[in-house]
Amino acid sequence: MGVAISEQFCPEDCAQVMTTNPKPNKALKVKEESGENAPVLSDDELVSMSVRELNQHLRGLTKEEVIRLKQRRRTLKNRGYAASCRIKRVTQKEELERQRVELQQEVEKLARENSSMKLELDALRSKYEALQTFARTVARGPITPTKVATTSVITIVKSAEISSSSVPFSAAS
Repeated sequence: MGVAISEQFCPEDCAQVMTTNPKPNKALKVKEESGENAPVLSDDELVSMSVRELNQHLRGLTKEEVIRLKQRRRTLKNRGYAASCRIKRVTQKEELERQRVELQQEVEKLARENSSMKLELDALRSKYEALQTFARTVARGPITPTKVATTSVITIVKSAEISSSSVPFSAAS
C-alpha cells in the first residue's frame, strides 16, 4: 500500500491545498491504517470462510479493499467450481467409455450367438427337407420294408452328419 499524506506531516502550502478537499486525506489515512492493521487472509481461508465471517473481517476496511477481497474470493471460488466441473467431466467421459466398451463386447457376443443360431437353423431346415423328401417318397410308392429301411438309414445318417458338424446348441437327432 502507498503511504498516505495527512495534514500533520504536510507543510503549510500542502495543508492549504488539502483543506479544499479534506475527505480524500481522511480516506487515505484510513486506507493506510487499515492496510497496516488488516489481517492477511490466505486464499484457503478466504474461500472457506462463511459470508458472515468474511463480513466481520471486512469491517473497517476501505471500499476498494472490500471490493478487491470480494473479487478475489469470487475468482477463487469460480476456479474451484471450474476444477470440480473438469473432474466431473473427465469422470463422466471415462464412465461412458467403459459403457461403450461393454456394449461393444455385448454386440459382438450377440453377433456370434446369432451366427451360430443361423447355422443351427440351416441344419434344422436340412433335416426338415430330408424328412419331407422321405415322407413324399414313402407316400408315393408302395410300402415295402426294404425300401423304407434303406431310405430311413440314409436320411438318419445324413441328418447326423449335418448336426455333428454344426453347432453345440443343436439337439441330438
